[in-house]
Amino acid sequence: MNIPLNSTTREMRKNNIALVIRTLKALGTATKGEVAVHSGLSTATCGAVLNELSATREVLALDREASRGGRPAQRYACNPDFFSVLSLYAAGCDEAAELVWSVSSATGELLDGGDLPFNPLTAERFYQQIASLLAMFPAVKTIGIGLPGVIVDGVVTSCDISLFTGMPVIEEIASRSGRFTEVGNDINFTAWGFYRSNCPDVSAPVAYIFKPDVPCTGCGMVINGRVLTGANNFAGEVSHLPFSPDKAVSLTEELAHIVVALAAVINPVMVALSGTRLNESQLPEIVKICQKHIPEKHLPALIYRPSIRQDYLQGIAELTLQNYNHHRLFAE
Repeated sequence: MNIPLNSTTREMRKNNIALVIRTLKALGTATKGEVAVHSGLSTATCGAVLNELSATREVLALDREASRGGRPAQRYACNPDFFSVLSLYAAGCDEAAELVWSVSSATGELLDGGDLPFNPLTAERFYQQIASLLAMFPAVKTIGIGLPGVIVDGVVTSCDISLFTGMPVIEEIASRSGRFTEVGNDINFTAWGFYRSNCPDVSAPVAYIFKPDVPCTGCGMVINGRVLTGANNFAGEVSHLPFSPDKAVSLTEELAHIVVALAAVINPVMVALSGTRLNESQLPEIVKICQKHIPEKHLPALIYRPSIRQDYLQGIAELTLQNYNHHRLFAE
């Protein structure tokens, strides 16, 4: 007898599917028994979910394991070709801007990437460049966009590239492309990418400070494995900290003051530092300034990043993929 699904059982089923997908991605390949052990679900539930996902080709049934006395166990893996993710960010300012992009698989592998000119600096040019990438990669089902500014409810409230200020980016891109669209702050994405590639199992706070050419230092923070955005996405706008506005400070002094403020407020275990005028040889001076204000035992490890590009694109791709998977399971 078929029993109609109510809202509670439907929600439980979707949660089970999401958990199986996450577990299988983390394991790479696995049998239903291994997925059950790592997910906490029953073997029967995992088998039913894996059969359903195999039917849609989201999961691939691989060769069976060599027999060890019983029926060989079927191995499974997420299908990297099930869909693709377009990650794109606008870098620079009104005087000189560019678009940096990458395309990754449904399982996170990098497929392609590059730079695009952002000239003329118009909304139509921005949309055209995205459309050209979608034409090149028709398997893209979701788009992640990073901007050097504050985004609230999909609308850019301020941005180093003034073209975007006031623009409802999510609404515009989603309606033009027909794809799920994620838009976020540049340093929040970058902090997440750094966290995922360097310390994914760390629960203590991790921060990322970026000093661009424009006078808008940014900071992203990951706490308990989640990006801290604040009540209205203003967390990390450290250029607003009141550091001696009447006195010019050096680059190392500015960054040291921000590290000290972070140590006092969130006590990070690690802070990544990057900037167009920053080099690794300046880190000892930053540490020396910090030690004047906080005990050394409370000083986070400082990690130099020569460029934000890799961290930024990885952060966009991973957060967009995560949110798209949630959207297609729970919102559609």
